[in-house]
Amino acid sequence: MNTKNNIVAFALVGLAAGTIAWLLMGTKDGRKQLNRAGDGLRHLSETIRNNTKKGVKKASELANRAAKEIDELRAQAKSTGKTAINKADQAAKKAVNNANQATKETANKVDSAIKTARRKAQKV
Repeated sequence: MNTKNNIVAFALVGLAAGTIAWLLMGTKDGRKQLNRAGDGLRHLSETIRNNTKKGVKKASELANRAAKEIDELRAQAKSTGKTAINKADQAAKKAVNNANQATKETANKVDSAIKTARRKAQKV
């Protein structure tokens, strides 16, 4: 019973397909409609293709602009880092120089105090 139903279903599908094919191909109006449908599909395909190309081009431009901005930010960060390092180096050198100067001044004061103390000790 199931096989008979399958055969009948295939027959009906074949009959429907044949009828549609005859309507589309067998008559002038059917061929015109088929041609219009084909033209519409070609136009749709071309529109999709063009829009895809435009989208890819725009995405490429955006990616290039983003890469350029990233490179600029990287260069700016590098420059800012170098400037900060230079300022820190100068501040450290200044602190070392100040410490050296203070040490020399203290050493001179200590030497002077020792000499003064020796002179006083010799007088006594």
